[in-house]
Amino acid sequence: MFNKSYINLSSFYFFYFSALGAFLPFWPLYLNYKSFTPYEIGVITGTMIGTKIIAPNVWGWIADKTGLRHRVIQLGALSCFIIFTFASSMESFSGMVALIFLFSFFWNASLPQFEAVTMTSLGSSYNNYSQIRLWGSLGFILSVFSLSFLTQNYGIEVVPTCILSFLFLTFITTLFVKNTNANQKKHNNSLLSIALKPAVIGILLSCFLMQVSHGPFYAFFAIYLTENSYSTNSIGFIWSLGVIAEILIFIKISSWIPKYGLQNLFIVSFLFASSRWLLISFFPESVIIVTLATLFHAITYGMYHAVSISLIHEYFTEELQGRGQALYSSISFGLGGSIGSIYSGYFWESLGGSTVYLYASLFAFLGLIVSLILVKSKYRNI
Repeated sequence: MFNKSYINLSSFYFFYFSALGAFLPFWPLYLNYKSFTPYEIGVITGTMIGTKIIAPNVWGWIADKTGLRHRVIQLGALSCFIIFTFASSMESFSGMVALIFLFSFFWNASLPQFEAVTMTSLGSSYNNYSQIRLWGSLGFILSVFSLSFLTQNYGIEVVPTCILSFLFLTFITTLFVKNTNANQKKHNNSLLSIALKPAVIGILLSCFLMQVSHGPFYAFFAIYLTENSYSTNSIGFIWSLGVIAEILIFIKISSWIPKYGLQNLFIVSFLFASSRWLLISFFPESVIIVTLATLFHAITYGMYHAVSISLIHEYFTEELQGRGQALYSSISFGLGGSIGSIYSGYFWESLGGSTVYLYASLFAFLGLIVSLILVKSKYRNI
């Protein structure tokens, strides 16, 4: 499997998620260092996530209509690098929101289209997606370890420079992406007719609720641990454990999908998510329990995402692949993620982190109910 295509696909995931590994745990801490309030951090983070509501659909439409998916990926990566060069010099709240809006509009161009490239390249072996995607998790964990060391020894102000370096390397990998649109067949159904199928509504609504529940984790988990007297090294270590568990799931999930079915695995991920946020809410001072809850990330992100990508690929085929992945990204990570981030910031100071994580558990439980009722897949049987 370690052929040229595998290396090209894997290297993009590695550096893209290396950049994300610098963002998620450390960007809120950097904004806190720059004296932004919790509400402002929530809005800034929500802006980055919120552009996923529109941007992936715009880029997906352009990629599917022009047949130049690889150019969309390259343009997005290069624009991100150029825009983020101004991040460290931005001091005002409005300026930072504007910069993050522009940055994330192009950031959200790349990944959904690259997911479509990967799934198309795999063809009928798409359950092996996780074998390629695990390199993203490896990049993420190496980034977290590196940033933990650097911020501990040189201060949190090194974060923008590190992110910028990863963005440049991500762009370099896009130069080796091949176009996969050229020979795709015309789809007989419209995007809307597929999206309005009850099973697809169930998938998208469940994914939306999953990402709403993850809002306080992505925006405030590092701050939450800091408030409970965890060091930056401890925070980086806990994040890394979650990603290690995620990598192990990515290794195994390709064999689990045929054995247990997409539908069953999808449902289980919501049960773990609801339990995860309850543990973090009630026992933030316990390193053991927080670590255990973080290991659930293997299920609530690793397994959940691999299964979700496969479910979307099952329903959105041929020339609708790019827009199908974009729709999944915009509704779940975009709309769900932005609402999750903004409500977390809004209630954080008034109600406290523990209460916000209780809300997160409730949203995940609602996703469990929706997935039980609506989600269907032909890969269901155990």
